[in-house]
Amino acid sequence: MNVKKKVALCGVPGMNREDIEKMEKYIREEYKDVEFLFLTENVLEKEELIELCQDVEILISWDQEMDDEIYEKLNLRAYCAASTGFNAANIEAATRNKVIVTNVVDYCVDEVATHAIMLMLGCNKKIYSMVPYVKNGNWDLSVLGKIQRFENSTVGLLGFGSIPKAVAKKLSGFHLNIISYDPFVNEEDMKTLNVTKVDLDTLFKESDYLSLHTPLLESTKNIINKEVFKIMKSTAFLINTARGGLINHEDLYEALTNNYIQGAGLDVLENEPPKEIDKKIISLPNTIVTAHSAYLSEEASNSQIRITAETVGKILNSSIPNNVKNPQILNNIDWLIK
Repeated sequence: MNVKKKVALCGVPGMNREDIEKMEKYIREEYKDVEFLFLTENVLEKEELIELCQDVEILISWDQEMDDEIYEKLNLRAYCAASTGFNAANIEAATRNKVIVTNVVDYCVDEVATHAIMLMLGCNKKIYSMVPYVKNGNWDLSVLGKIQRFENSTVGLLGFGSIPKAVAKKLSGFHLNIISYDPFVNEEDMKTLNVTKVDLDTLFKESDYLSLHTPLLESTKNIINKEVFKIMKSTAFLINTARGGLINHEDLYEALTNNYIQGAGLDVLENEPPKEIDKKIISLPNTIVTAHSAYLSEEASNSQIRITAETVGKILNSSIPNNVKNPQILNNIDWLIK
C-alpha cells in the first residue's frame, strides 16, 4: 500500500479560500500522490500543532512559530515559508534538527518597491493629515504646516537587495540623493544605480526618508531604536515595508510623540494583528499604516503560491529545492537524492 506524503498549511492569516485551493492544486501538479491538509489560517498553539502534524513531512506557513521542542516531536523534512520572511521558522532550531527552511524570493519586488515609494510620497505630502481633515469637512491648508520639496531629498535604504534596488530605479527620475548601507554589497554595485554606499551612522543621520529593506534576524531585531531616533533628523520620515520587528515600537511611539522624527509610513508592525503598542502607533496623527499589503497584486500572489508549490514538489521528490536558508545541513540529510 502506497502511503501518501502529507503536507500541512497553517499560520497564514488572511489567505483566502481561492489561494488555499490554488496552493493545493499547484502542489498536486508537482507531486500527485500527496495528502494536503489545510489546518487553519491562524497560528496554532504548540501542543495543537504537534498533535495535528505527527505524520506531516512539510509545513507551509507565513507566521507559525517554531522551536526545538516542536521540531524534535515532529518528523518534518522542511518548513516552507510561503513568503520572503522566514523568521517564524526559527532557523537555528530547524538547523539543529536537520529541517530544511525555504522561503519565496523576488515574487513581489515591483509591488513592495512601489508601496515603499507611495509611503514616502504620502509622508512628504502629509496625506495622514490632509485626508482626514478634508473628510471632516475642511478645505484649507492649516493642518499641513511646513512641507519640504521632495526633489533633492536624501533617501536612505537599509539593505540593497532586489527590492531596494527596484526602489532606487523607480526613484531615478525624482532627482534625489540616494544612499544605502549593506555590508554584503560593494560600492561599485551601488554606483551602477547612482546610489552611494555609506556606513550605518551616516545612513541614519543623513536620510530624510529612511526605508528599511533587510531581513529580520537576531542581528537586525530592533535595529531601529531610541539611539537611532536620537541621531536622525527631526524632519525625517521612517518607512518600513520589511518586517515590524526591525523597529522597537515603544521607542518609535516615543519618537513620534516627541518630534524626534516627523512621521512614519509602515506596512508592517511588531505584532500582527496589532496589539496595544501597535494600535497606539496606528492612532497617531503623523503615521500612515497599511495592513501588510505591500506585496499584494494578482500577479504576485499567483507567483508566491506557484514558487512555494514548486519548492514543496522538489522536497517531496527528495531533491534539493531553491532558496534553502540553511544549506549547511544538506550533506547531513539522508532522504535527499544528491
